[in-house]
Amino acid sequence: MSEPINYEAVLADIDARIAKLQGTREGIVDLMALTGTIPTGPAGKIPHDAFLGMSIPDATKKYLTIARQKKDTQAIIDALELGGLTRSVYATVYAVLRRREKQVGDIINIKGDWALAEWHPNYKKKSTADPLDELEESEKPEEEMGVEKSKSA
Repeated sequence: MSEPINYEAVLADIDARIAKLQGTREGIVDLMALTGTIPTGPAGKIPHDAFLGMSIPDATKKYLTIARQKKDTQAIIDALELGGLTRSVYATVYAVLRRREKQVGDIINIKGDWALAEWHPNYKKKSTADPLDELEESEKPEEEMGVEKSKSA
């Protein structure tokens, strides 16, 4: 006769493996920082050329990856300027990030702070006022897609 499965022991083993993998992940992130894959300078400072040639959303994504925590719009503006981008107006950066959130969804706004969506897998996107925004392109009325209805005589 076989012994019953000790689920507590199984869960303890899984927890130990998760902890080991998290430690491995942190080690890899540290190694990436040392080798320049993630551009952090001494004491975690952003090099003056970290974001050169990048768009605001791409630079923001890179900055949030470096910072590893959510940041408000002003902190992002300051960091992008330190990293080599031309200083942008608050409203511009906010609008660009809000558009990125709506169109791509990899950067999200949580109570005024910007974060990477991968950090918050259970984050529910706010519902939009216009239910047509939720429809697929093929489901939208023709007027919504810029197609005029044919006039019948």
